[in-house]
Parts: sequence; structure tokens; C-alpha cells
Amino acid sequence: MPGTNKAINVLIVDDEKEACANLRNILERYIDVNIHVIGTATNTKEAEKLIARLSPDAVFLDIEMPNENAFHFLERVHPVNFEVVFVTAYDEYAIRAFKLNAVDYILKPISIPELKQAIGKLIEKMKLKELLSAGNNSQSYADIAEQATSRVKSYKITLKDNNVVEVVDFKDIFFIEAQGSYFKVVFRKDNALRDIVMCGTLTDYEELLPSELFFRVHKSYIINCMHVKKILKDDYSQVVIKDEFTLPVSRRRYAPLLEFLKNNNYYNE
Repeated sequence: MPGTNKAINVLIVDDEKEACANLRNILERYIDVNIHVIGTATNTKEAEKLIARLSPDAVFLDIEMPNENAFHFLERVHPVNFEVVFVTAYDEYAIRAFKLNAVDYILKPISIPELKQAIGKLIEKMKLKELLSAGNNSQSYADIAEQATSRVKSYKITLKDNNVVEVVDFKDIFFIEAQGSYFKVVFRKDNALRDIVMCGTLTDYEELLPSELFFRVHKSYIINCMHVKKILKDDYSQVVIKDEFTLPVSRRRYAPLLEFLKNNNYYNE
């Protein structure tokens, strides 16, 4: 993958020394020559001291560790002035990880393609930080904001179930459907319609979605408003997505949906 053009200093935190050494080897040998592992820690107390002393750009952080897990650690050291990539053997933490604004969430055993995707996201975040910090010398705030917004809107999200990992652009998601303690994401990739079922609630996932694109139309559905083709109003309201899906709109969300669509130029009756 292309280099970052600028060194990114990384700290690895995992209670297993072998896991630290393995991730360090993969990052430095197979991912990006500009990723510099400046230290490793096997517990959160050690990690806290290294973070204070070394000021890493990013921390690769195992979630389950003795005495204190990663979430409690990050809450304790708040505010966090480094990027976080979670690395764990447990899949049930994905939603909480993203709610903490992590760059990415990687499952063990580590997949090199998945790690490359995470580093790609990290590089984009570092570029954005650099853009914002340097902007006041040569660009107006409006120019910087426009570039930052366009970069954020291009972000993709990683969707995982037990057997599949999909990296999807937000704009290619059609809708998300609640299914009990799971939810289904319907999206387009490689010109094909796909879906993936993930563990969690629709409310948890709603917080991860760009608010300018997505709208909750029903207790069981969130839609991407880019793909709205028609609004149906008869005995009950429905929205047609991409001429392929007809989804219910709850009575109390009908008027706010129309207002949102019109204000954002997605749809006019």
C-alpha cells in the first residue's frame, strides 16, 4: 500500500507479549514502512505511562486485559489525544468500539488485508488532522472545512459477521433493518446487491451513520435518503428505496421525513 509520506508513531497494548511482537512484525514488514512502533505495553498502567512519555499518534489496543479493559481505560484517561484501533478476539464489542470513535476494529487472528484497511483509515485521519492544523497559514477556515467534510463523507465502514468482512462506503448502504437483537445492512458492492447481519440494536448503529444521509423512518428501519425514489401515502405511509424496496414509515416520522428530504434536496413531491 502507498506510504503515509510521514511517520505515524504507534503504541501496541496487549497483555500477551507474543501478540505485541506479532502485530509489530506485521505492521513494520507487511503494511507500511512509515508505521513506526515506538513501544509495547502488556497492561493499561504501563500503557498510560508510555502514552504520557511518548505521545503516540495511534494506539493498537486489545480490549480484554487483566484488571482493566480497554473501554474503562479510555474513559479513565479521557480526553484521548491519539487515534485508537481495537484488536480483540471477541466480536461482541464492535458497536461500542465504533461509538468511541475508534479508527477501526480488528478481530484476532489478524488478517493482513483487514489490517491494511485499518491503516488506510488511520492515514486518512492523520491527513485530516494535518490539514486542519496547517490550514490557518494558507487557507480560510471555510476552505478547510469543505475539504474536511468531503474527506469525512468519503469514509467507509467495516461490516462484520461471523464469516464475512465487508468494507462499504456509506453512500452505498440502502437501508438497515432491525431483526430482534440483530440488524441487517443492505448495500451495493461491486455492482451487486448484498446484505450482512450483525449483532446489536438499530439504536446503537444509528449513532455511527452520517446524519446528513440517513434517517430513521420506523422503529425497525433506517434509510439512506440518497436512494429514495418515491413516497407512498395511502392508508399507511411507505418509502420506496432504489425501485427495489418498499419500507414502512411510521405515522409520527412521516412529516419529519418529508421535511428532511426537501431541506436536503433528496426528494420533492
